[in-house]
Amino acid sequence: MTAKKSVAVFLALGLGLVPIHLAVAQDDNEKLTPEKRAVLLLDQVVAEASALKLSENRIYITMSAGELLWGRDEPRARLLFSQAAQNINELMQRTASADRQPFGGNRNGTQLRQQLVLTVARHDAAFAYQMLQSMPVPQAQTTAGQNPRGADQEANLEKNLVAMIAANDPKAALKSAQEWLDKGEYPAAISKMLGQLQQKDTESAAKLGDRLVQKLQPEDLLAKQDAARLSLSLLGPGPLPEKPNAGSPRAPTNSGPVLSQANYRDLLGSVITAGLRATPSATNAAARGRGGRAANPGGAPANATLADQPNPQANAWSLLMGLQALLPNVDKYQPDRSNAVRQKLAELSGGNNPRNSFGQLNTLMQQGTSDSLLTAASLAPPRMQDRIYQQAAMKAIDEGNSDRAREIANKHLDSTARDTVLRAVDVKKTGGSEGPNKMDEIRQTLAGVQSDDERVSLLVRFAESVKTENPKLAVQLLDDARSLVTRKATSYRQLDAQANVAHAFAALDVSKSFEVLEPGIAQINELLSAAALLNGFEVNMFRDGELPLQNGGSLVGAVNRVGKELAFLATIDFERAQALSERFQLSEPRVLAKLAIVMGLLGGTPVESANNGFGGRGFNQPGRPN
Repeated sequence: MTAKKSVAVFLALGLGLVPIHLAVAQDDNEKLTPEKRAVLLLDQVVAEASALKLSENRIYITMSAGELLWGRDEPRARLLFSQAAQNINELMQRTASADRQPFGGNRNGTQLRQQLVLTVARHDAAFAYQMLQSMPVPQAQTTAGQNPRGADQEANLEKNLVAMIAANDPKAALKSAQEWLDKGEYPAAISKMLGQLQQKDTESAAKLGDRLVQKLQPEDLLAKQDAARLSLSLLGPGPLPEKPNAGSPRAPTNSGPVLSQANYRDLLGSVITAGLRATPSATNAAARGRGGRAANPGGAPANATLADQPNPQANAWSLLMGLQALLPNVDKYQPDRSNAVRQKLAELSGGNNPRNSFGQLNTLMQQGTSDSLLTAASLAPPRMQDRIYQQAAMKAIDEGNSDRAREIANKHLDSTARDTVLRAVDVKKTGGSEGPNKMDEIRQTLAGVQSDDERVSLLVRFAESVKTENPKLAVQLLDDARSLVTRKATSYRQLDAQANVAHAFAALDVSKSFEVLEPGIAQINELLSAAALLNGFEVNMFRDGELPLQNGGSLVGAVNRVGKELAFLATIDFERAQALSERFQLSEPRVLAKLAIVMGLLGGTPVESANNGFGGRGFNQPGRPN
């Protein structure tokens, strides 16, 4: 299908002039590769989305389609992005003129405007900047005095775009960044710009890195929240290697290290100096975080918020909590101060500071080693320690150190958690042993497990660990897990377990992966029907009778999780994955599932939500088993 014909079909679909089946017609001699199948399915998604009621839903699908098509059909992608911009303008004008704006209608338009600009900027920053200028600034953000946060967001958006545009001109990039630093501004865009310069002009990157570290002294880190945030984002990925491998590509923008070893060491020292100034008396003020009311912090007026006034103690606490996740690098690059950091963390660990530590803890639980988790557990508040110690023991099992796992369990865990770890050790040991009765031995070991959730988790974990050397045993283990997860789920955690089991089956028996997902889709349909019936009474999930595709709560998160599994399975059996996506009864989840399949096959980047994406309250989406 030619690009011109593709655009014509899309326009006709958008206007409802041709039936969908004509859009998927192919020349007889044209082979349907997986990529072509995905593009045809995307045509169907766009057509179905045109019938959705909510403007923000249609805009989201249009943006996503443009993102997916950019590298394959750029003229059509530009057309889609321009159409999304026009629709956003209409949405914002409509909500601005309305007497009432239920559910934050103007806010939705503002979020979509930011999403669109940042999505387009990944491909053509100049086009994105033109698009930004063509869309009116949200009324609530035009006056800094009325809405300082809104004005800051608008300024940061423009700075991000300037950084992306300047990436093609290293001298302009360096000049823009130096101007920001001269003004005492530390936008997140500087980190992106530094990463881009590493790829294009290492000399300019080195100059900017030197200047940045000179400016980010402890006083600025304590006085300015943006300086503290930027410092931690620069330190998180670690330093650049001293001697990069010849011919190896630079780290991708905004994801890899950007500071030299010397600059990394100096900035880490400044952050430590600032973080060590945190005091127990400031716990309550710092723990409230952004927007909380502080009782005269640092001499600020009693009615000031932490977002409006400099709050050295809030920044000191934030930096200290950031250092907790960086302890291995503290040991390596600032070894003389390592004990001081640990002592300060221990001194303040009894404070009530859950907000600042929660994100760091989640990251550590997912990515940490058994050693780093043990260190974190020893410094964590008592109410968190059991969970971290248990995770440390399970990590030790995954690392192949069962003796270490037993030691952690016996020394630090209560009887219930200890039994869970010891059973996991026994299953691991049994799974690696020889003999015809291995499955019976594993089942006997699992007999003492108290909950089905724990049993499923152990079965999946050890099926993954033995699938290479003993695929037959892995299938047996997963069959046992399957018998548990295909029952009617009673929580989002159990729906998530279904997806985990389906994913684990894919490499062994793909037909069973589909069979595991089917009851979950049926139950999501039931939950959506119940939510629609209760809407306005017990829940407020639907808007104008339709499920928002973004920020739609836990059920949207569940749909997206199933969609990701269908996308993975589509690489093996496209027709069956697409057919299963049709099992969603409502248009909204059906469109989301199909979009996920397209994204998985085309390798697109999801359009990020201004409110951190999907998965609302109550739905966890842990990483899938490897």
